[in-house]
Amino acid sequence: MDNNENRFINNKFSFRKLSKTKMVLLALIAFFMLATIITNIKNSTASPKGVPVSKSTDQTARLEANTVTVSAKTIVPETIRSTVKINGEVESKSSINIYPDTSGKVTEIVKGLGASVKKGEIIAYVDPSKPGSAYAVNPVVSTVTGTVISMPVNPGDTVSTSTVIGAVGSLRDLKITVYVSEKYSGYLKKGLNAFVSFTSMPGEEFSAKVTSVSPVVNNSNRTVETVLELDKYDSRIKPGMFATVSLVIQEEDNSFVVPKSAIKTYNTDSTVFVIDENNTAKRVVVTTGISNDNDIQITSGLEEGMQVITAGSATEGSPVKVAGGNK
Repeated sequence: MDNNENRFINNKFSFRKLSKTKMVLLALIAFFMLATIITNIKNSTASPKGVPVSKSTDQTARLEANTVTVSAKTIVPETIRSTVKINGEVESKSSINIYPDTSGKVTEIVKGLGASVKKGEIIAYVDPSKPGSAYAVNPVVSTVTGTVISMPVNPGDTVSTSTVIGAVGSLRDLKITVYVSEKYSGYLKKGLNAFVSFTSMPGEEFSAKVTSVSPVVNNSNRTVETVLELDKYDSRIKPGMFATVSLVIQEEDNSFVVPKSAIKTYNTDSTVFVIDENNTAKRVVVTTGISNDNDIQITSGLEEGMQVITAGSATEGSPVKVAGGNK
C-alpha cells in the first residue's frame, strides 16, 4: 500500500471521528435548547410569587382588585302600590244598642260580653225603685238576635233610659272604620283595595275593600271617615279588635320598579347604575312615577332584562360583580 492510500484511509477515519463528535455536540445543544423552552413554558404558567408573568396577567390582576361587589335587580314588569297606613277598629255592621225602659240601678247582668242572645231575651235587670219604696226590678230585653259585642255597664251602675246597657250584633258581618287624613281625600273612593293586619296575628295580612266614604271632612280633626269590609270571613277576627290598615291609594301594573336606594341624583337628573355587557357600571338617566316606603316606579330609561345596581359603591365605568347572583 503506498503513501497515498495510507493518507486516504487516515483522512477517512479522521472524518468519521469528527462527524461523531459533531453529532454529540449537536445533540447536547438540542437538549439544552429543549430544556430552556420547557423551563420558559413552566414559568409562563406558574410564575414565582411576587414576579409578574406577563402584561395581560398583570392587567387581569389589577382589574380584579378594582372590581366592586354590588347587589343588583333584573328588571321585569311588576305591580307597585302606593299606600297610606292608618289605624282602625273592627265593628259589627249590624250592631244594635240596647236601652232600659226605665231609669235606676243595674242589679244583674244576665248576658255578658260574647254571649249569644235571641230577640226578646233578657240581658240585664234594672231596679227603678226609690229609697224607701218597694223593691222591683225591670228587665232589659234584647231587640235583636246576635252576640253581645259590648257591655259598657256593671252591676251597681246608675242608668237612665238613654244609657246603653249593651250592644248586640253579628260576629260574621264586620266592618273596619278608619279616619283618613284630608290630604288623601282626593284618592278616596269605593272599591279601593286595602290590606289589614292585627297584632294578635303577626305576619298575616287580610285583603279588604272600601265600601263607603264620608262626603264631608271632619272639621275638628281634618279627617274623612272611611269604612272597609274584609273580602273573606275569618273567625279569628272579632269586633273590638285593633286593626292596622294599609290603604292602596295608587296602583300600577306592568311597571318597572326599583328600590329607592338605587336612585341617585346627577346634575339634577334622577339616575341609576346598570351593569352592561362588559360587567361595568353605566349611569342611566330615568324618570320616576309613584312610590311607597321602599320602592319607586321607573316610567322611562330602563328596558326589561337590564340589571340595576341596588347597593354598592359603583361609579361610572367601574368593573362590578354581583354578590350572591341576581335578584
